[in-house]
Amino acid sequence: MTDKLPKLLKDAIEQNKPDVKVITENLKLPWLKLDLTFPNMPTYWPTYLENIEGKDWRGQWKFEEDSKSNYQVKDWNGGLLFGPQPHDEFLKTTQDIRFDVDEDSRCKKYRKDFKFDWYVNKSDLVRKWIGTIIPDEDLNLVNTYYIPPGGYVFPHKDYPHDGVGLAKIYIAAVWDKGNVFGIYGCGNIPIKQGDVFLLNNYTLPHWVYNGSNTKRCVIDIGANLNSPQLKDLVETSFKKYFQNNE
Repeated sequence: MTDKLPKLLKDAIEQNKPDVKVITENLKLPWLKLDLTFPNMPTYWPTYLENIEGKDWRGQWKFEEDSKSNYQVKDWNGGLLFGPQPHDEFLKTTQDIRFDVDEDSRCKKYRKDFKFDWYVNKSDLVRKWIGTIIPDEDLNLVNTYYIPPGGYVFPHKDYPHDGVGLAKIYIAAVWDKGNVFGIYGCGNIPIKQGDVFLLNNYTLPHWVYNGSNTKRCVIDIGANLNSPQLKDLVETSFKKYFQNNE
């Protein structure tokens, strides 16, 4: 029947398909669940969290002390798994843009100007798993963020930039019932243990709270979403999600 239609309409019908740029930038979706599951690593996380217990993620990124009044947290912290090296030189060289972009955008902007590499060895289980879906050259930043029971991050936006949209890959590495990730006007994201989401952390205020009895830990990835593997993953996940929720 489409053979009788005008060519423009015929082409639109026959050639229309999901496109990663439209999905991530134009739709302004709050989140998209990716068709991927992070493996359970029960022996990995206790040791990892013990090793970073005394570290200060905010200090590592040279966040000013008075900025805490605008970014209220309780017992929230994190660690760096992949990023620019040497880290202090990167911060010093790029310090003039500190108040214009967040750490993810900062790493993306200078990805070709510095050496970027892992801060954990090749046998690390998280590094090996991420390597199966994202090549090192397409990674900008990989962090872990943990919150003990009762900890939280106050509602905030991560340095809003128009046109960014879905940007961060967010992995629920240790996520028991009672944890909350809320986005203003959109409700709480339906996250379960092992889920992998693509998040829009720039457009709307969001917050997290650990209402469980165990430490919560997530992996947060900034990457080139136009890389072949991620592009296919995003487009396939979008199509599958909306087909299943029609």
